[in-house]
Amino acid sequence: MATGLVIHLSSGQDKHTHVLTDERIRIGNCEDCAVRLRSSSLPADGGNNGVVMELARANGSYRVVGFDRALSLTLNGKPVRMDKEIEDGDEVRIDTSNVLLTFYPIRSLPAVVDNRSHEAHVAPFIEQAAIESAATTRRDDAKVFLREFTRELVREINPSTKLITLTIAVALVGGILYIGFSMFKELQRTRRLIDDQRAQLEKSQNQASQMNQTLTDIGRSNKEIRDSLSLAVKLRSDYGAGVCLIAGSYYFVEAGTGRPLRYPEGQVNESGGPVQTGGEPTTLTPDGKAAIAEYEFVGTGFYVGDGYVVTNRHIAQPWLADERAQSLSSTVRGQPRLRKLNAYFPEHSQPMPLKFKVAGTRDDLAVCTLDIKDLPTDIPMLPLETDEDAVAVGKTVVMMGYPSGPDRLLALLDDAESRGIQQRYGSLDALLGYLAETRRIQPLTTQGNITDLDVRRIAYDARTAEGGSGAPVFGNTGRIIGVNFAVFTENQASNFAVPIQYGIALLERSGWKQPPPKDAKEPENSASP
Repeated sequence: MATGLVIHLSSGQDKHTHVLTDERIRIGNCEDCAVRLRSSSLPADGGNNGVVMELARANGSYRVVGFDRALSLTLNGKPVRMDKEIEDGDEVRIDTSNVLLTFYPIRSLPAVVDNRSHEAHVAPFIEQAAIESAATTRRDDAKVFLREFTRELVREINPSTKLITLTIAVALVGGILYIGFSMFKELQRTRRLIDDQRAQLEKSQNQASQMNQTLTDIGRSNKEIRDSLSLAVKLRSDYGAGVCLIAGSYYFVEAGTGRPLRYPEGQVNESGGPVQTGGEPTTLTPDGKAAIAEYEFVGTGFYVGDGYVVTNRHIAQPWLADERAQSLSSTVRGQPRLRKLNAYFPEHSQPMPLKFKVAGTRDDLAVCTLDIKDLPTDIPMLPLETDEDAVAVGKTVVMMGYPSGPDRLLALLDDAESRGIQQRYGSLDALLGYLAETRRIQPLTTQGNITDLDVRRIAYDARTAEGGSGAPVFGNTGRIIGVNFAVFTENQASNFAVPIQYGIALLERSGWKQPPPKDAKEPENSASP
């Protein structure tokens, strides 16, 4: 039989419990509802009377006697029905809201309660002490009662019980002390083990660090050796297309008249070439109709960007070092004139005209410009070294140029093919034009070391020959450190280059500007010997 009802209300984080014993229980937001709900927790489409559900007690149980049909009420997941009995744990939900009502009917208590199991047995001494304390004038003094209570309690305890209790207390205290001491010793031992392990770990870490450093040094050394061996291959791949073969010709004119100097008619063969007269110097004259005395030459240059090409002064002004020009007769005062000056770049089938810009007064350097409007974009710009500390005796160098000119290029072919080409293409221009069209103009790359240093020259042993003048000399950083200008004839393993800082000064004086560094183009091969 239900004598009351416990209603547990849950709305989001809010939870409330109501214990009701009314005959009729109303749940809603009206003024006389036993369980009040906030209007904001109810759907807006509810009834107007404010009663969500009404319960009534009949025949010892609570039943549903009314509910708001406008609201979608469910009892244990099913629609609410009239006269439905409320049982223990029933849940009523209001759809479209988070209101949950859980019901727990309160059943009636038994009519007879046995009090014998609840009687307390009071010891006589406690009862006597309480009576004495109540009779005394100091009954409000708690100390007197406590002292008498303790005295009587100790008097009533048996000696054996006291002994057992003392023994248990001593054993308990001793056990606690023993366990505490053992734990303390164990903690000390554990701390010593941890310290030893930490010391061993630090020692192992130091050994591992030393081993890693050793392996790093070995790896760096191996990389330096590997990079040193592969430096020439790397530079040839990255910058070979920016090294050009320079070819041209020059002639002399009579001072004052400007008439070109010619070979004497008696010293010209049927093909118009000069007749060799032993060791006697060739005498030129502005008179006659013989062939104009024209002298051909070859050399090397390299592209530094913005249309500028660097080479030697004796390549841009070849008469300064040409023995043929020095052997001319002094009977006629002639002035040299360049007839043509062309650059042949690898992978390009046509020569590119060069225009002389400026030459050094002390160093064998010259700057020319490519005389074309649209420069090919596939010609790489060779980087120049600006760090003077990058040049030192013993460091690796790579020379890239065209020693021996077209003769070396023809020597790479079969003898029969080489002879056939020379027969078909007799002049230098025709021969170089054929080699350019067949993509056979490629620079020679040699590797060596710096053998000596001076303020204005670098000596190195990378092999070269005549025709290699003006060739770039790369350092181990992958940047140009000098410009080759001479070969020591007594020892072919000794060559000379002008330090590139003098070339940079000459370039800047001619209008060239240092380009910004390119991180992506910087060669990875950077090794010290």
